[in-house]
Amino acid sequence: MDLFCAAELAELCHRARELIWSEPIFLKLEAPICVMGDIHGQFDDLLAMLDMNGWPLSSQEFEALKDITVRSRETGKRPQSEPHSTQPESSNDVKPPVAAPKSVNKEVTTGYKRYLFLGDYVDRGPFSMEVVILLTALKLAYPDRIYLLRGNHESRSVNTSYGFYREVNYRYDAQLYECFQNMFNVFPFCAVINNTIMCMHGGISEHLTSFNQFSVFKRPLEIPDVGVLTDLTWADPDPTEKGYKPSARGASFVFGPPALRAFLKKLDLQMVIRGHQVVEDGYEFFDGRRLVTIFSAPNYCGQNDNTAAVFSIDKKLKISINVFRPESRDKKRGFEKERKAKK
Repeated sequence: MDLFCAAELAELCHRARELIWSEPIFLKLEAPICVMGDIHGQFDDLLAMLDMNGWPLSSQEFEALKDITVRSRETGKRPQSEPHSTQPESSNDVKPPVAAPKSVNKEVTTGYKRYLFLGDYVDRGPFSMEVVILLTALKLAYPDRIYLLRGNHESRSVNTSYGFYREVNYRYDAQLYECFQNMFNVFPFCAVINNTIMCMHGGISEHLTSFNQFSVFKRPLEIPDVGVLTDLTWADPDPTEKGYKPSARGASFVFGPPALRAFLKKLDLQMVIRGHQVVEDGYEFFDGRRLVTIFSAPNYCGQNDNTAAVFSIDKKLKISINVFRPESRDKKRGFEKERKAKK
């Protein structure tokens, strides 16, 4: 990536970290909003899905950005940033910025989409850095249009083994990796839309009995080995279970329909939207549509023939699903004519 130097990317991480840290660890959002699941470094697919579903920019903003890009390509020049050290700042020396209001309830204007991403931006795919850079840059530019939750791969113990550390260290250096990780350590863990739909990366937790519990968690922090935050990033639904059972993943639990219903009743919710698992059609409902898994990385790892999905939730909480099918699946299911017609 020759477009940015390490100092510029480090500054991007530091500024995004400060902004995201000012938001609550548990977000309260309002519809309309779109929800996307795991991306896993599949940058081209992320761009294609934003083209398909709509960007978090109005048409005027998008055209202005295109003009700036074209001019910079023609002149070969780009705005210069001041040098910035890539040395990660110590969490012991840094005080969090003044907290933003706990309720995020911005007036939504027409012309752009708002997005909630459920985590797992990195690892597995070839362009994890591009995915994180684009989403954090959009977050900085439009903080009330983009919200980024933490997935289990936004964790040092995971992304040092599954590609992200290797990618950043190969293309830049280990100090820049620390800047990314310091930013991940302040990401929020879940969100509730209109006090009705709870969103997280992993799943529910039997230890979460009140949203007031989130006040005890102090960021920055790594994902712990056990507890509420672990479950929110690691847990999975299992239709064969009744309650909670240790997961074969080696972290958190799997939970059954009775456990899900008790959780929703306890917190006065109607539905859970989560990611974390590859599903063939890009989405999969569980327990009479009380829970849905969404996955937004098509042809995952180049070894799966799965579709990707984007959810759009309107003001009345009606969910519409936009699917992004790989060409191989189009051929298998006879959608070649449909794809060609759209071109």
